[in-house]
Parts: sequence; structure tokens; C-alpha cells
Amino acid sequence: MSNAESIRSSGERRTALLPASTKVLELGDTVATGTAGRYLERLGAQVTRVLPVGAPTETADLAPLIGEGDNTRSAVAEWLHHGKNLVSIDLGSADGRGRLELLLDEADVVLIAGTSAEWEGFGVPVAHIRETASRAVIGQITHWGDSGPYTRLHGSELLAQAAGGLMNVIGVMEREPVRLGGHVMQATTGLLALDGVMIGLFRRQNTGEGAFFTTSDFESVAHLEWKIASATQAGRPRERRGQDGGGPVVVRTRDGHFAMFFTPPHWDDVKKIVGDPRLDEDRFKDPAARAQHQAELAAVIEETTRTLSKTDLYHRAQSRGIPAGHVATMSDLLTSPQARSRKFFQSVEIDGVGAGEIPDAPWQILTSDDAGSEVNVA
Repeated sequence: MSNAESIRSSGERRTALLPASTKVLELGDTVATGTAGRYLERLGAQVTRVLPVGAPTETADLAPLIGEGDNTRSAVAEWLHHGKNLVSIDLGSADGRGRLELLLDEADVVLIAGTSAEWEGFGVPVAHIRETASRAVIGQITHWGDSGPYTRLHGSELLAQAAGGLMNVIGVMEREPVRLGGHVMQATTGLLALDGVMIGLFRRQNTGEGAFFTTSDFESVAHLEWKIASATQAGRPRERRGQDGGGPVVVRTRDGHFAMFFTPPHWDDVKKIVGDPRLDEDRFKDPAARAQHQAELAAVIEETTRTLSKTDLYHRAQSRGIPAGHVATMSDLLTSPQARSRKFFQSVEIDGVGAGEIPDAPWQILTSDDAGSEVNVA
């Protein structure tokens, strides 16, 4: 057995890569800064989230909610802030400002949630944060950017997906636009901020100097939905909902739902899996026809898929190289053999609610006493 295998079988799950002395300061409360801070905590840093008295909190009421009565709280917030030190500071008092100055002076990383105008309103200009934490890596994360006509507008996951054009390419043409579930855009912003932090820490390790960068949810949509930008740059028309040649098609199976993201080159393999001669009819003969008759196409495919389990159908599609996957329920995710084998969930005890599990970091670090370190991305 190799050293890496022995570590994996020992029951340990190691995610820390940063020195334990690394201090991260989150100023404000958004999904994006919370995500970046969450992963920095899993990388081994000490993370403190500071919420000025009277400042809005974006995560506290996000669904789904857990607990009852006075113990009701956001499951999203519990995951984002697990392992962090949560501090409320009155920036209107001398003691509060002094406490913040001390935290900034000691910080290796500062994540600023909100615009420069918002922090000016709290009496803590971003320029002052940069001056006080001059050796830190500082990332400022906003909804719409720090300047321009949208800067003062409210931001949310729904607005980011809509304004960024993502909802224009999801769903069926004759129906209303559909947003992706969860907080995909805001979490992506947090991951991009994490990239910026790690690059900045690498630079500081080599130069001894701090760094400053900005990003926003609006920029993240452009980063994630690259097809819109690439089509525009290439002078091609932008795809709209229902113009993707018959896929993705979501169909029912014996135990849930299944998404088929096939493209024209996969069509013959789809027909072989389904085995229904009606798929050779003119109404399904090409991408345009399949898009026009997508509801009928799904109904025909479902006559076969309703007899199969999600797993069986996935393996059939996988064997033919068809991009597809089952729609996982929370129970599916919690019982996933791969996630369980990699010990992907953390056991937690939430005061007033009880015991539960939350996702751990999406990586493992396998150390070796003999040969340095090996990084395993789960």
C-alpha cells in the first residue's frame, strides 16, 4: 500500500495548506465573500467575519431554513460561516474602530464585501483599509462593480443570472426564463476571489508586498457563461433558449429525473439507447426539427427511460460518450459512494438545531513524510 493510500484509508481528511497562523478578515456579509472565506478556513486559515452594527447581512435568511422558532436559521449561512469567528462591531464608537484597526493590522487577507461608497458610509474608507492592512492581500467583492451606472443597485443571485444573460439560454423557448438553483454566480465570484487571494499570497511570499484586486458577481457571469462572449466575438448569433439542437432534454426515469445534454454528433447514439423507431421520423430529423418538437421528443424518450433507474441510464449514456447525468436529490448526494469514500462531509453540531453534515472542501491534501507532498483534487 502506498503512503497516499494509507492516509486515505486511515480515516483522516486533510485540507489545510496554509500556515495555521494565516489570519483572514471578512468585512461584511455576502455569499461571495463567505464562500472565499469558507474555503480559506478549510485551507487552514483563521477566519474572522466582521459585520458592522446596522450593516445588511445577505446570508442570514437564505433558504433552506433549519430549526424551529427562535432557533430557525439559514442552512446556507451555517455552511458559509462554519469554523469562523463571527464578530459584530459598532464602527460609530472609538472602541469599535480601535478593534477593527487591530484586526486589520494583524490580517494577512482582507475580503471586503461591498462598494467603496458603502464603506465610506460606515466611516471606514477602502483607502484606509488598504493603508492599515498594507501588507495584506485585499480583495474587494461587489455585486455590480465599484463604479458605473449599476453600482448602487441591489444585487442578488437572480439579478446576476438575469443581467448576465444566463437565463436567456436556459429553459424552453415558449416558457419563461429559468434560473439555475442555488447560488452559482455568487459562489463563482467567491471562487474567483479565492484565486485572487492565493495568487496574492504567492506574490507576497516572493516579494514581501501586499496586493489589491476587485471582482464582482456581474463579472462572474461573463466569466462562467463564456459561450455568449465567444459567439459575439466570432460574429455568430447568440443562442437562445431552445436553439441548441434538441438538448438538453430532461426526462423522467423510474426513480427520478435525468438530463441529456446531447449535441448533433450524439444523436445516433441517443437513438440506439432509446431504441424507439419514432426517433427516425421527420419531426426529429435534424437539430432544428428536434428543437421545434422538443416536448414530443422528451415524451418519446421517456417511454424508455421510465423503465430505467437513473444510474442505469447514466451508465448507458456514459458508455457511448453522451454528456448526460441524473438529477441528484439531497439524499443522492449524501449517500454518494464517491463522496462517502472521500469523506466529503463534515459532521457538525448546530446549537438549538442538532447534529448534521455539511460539505467539506472539494479537495484533499495527501502528505508524505518521505516524498514531500501530493495534492489530490477530489
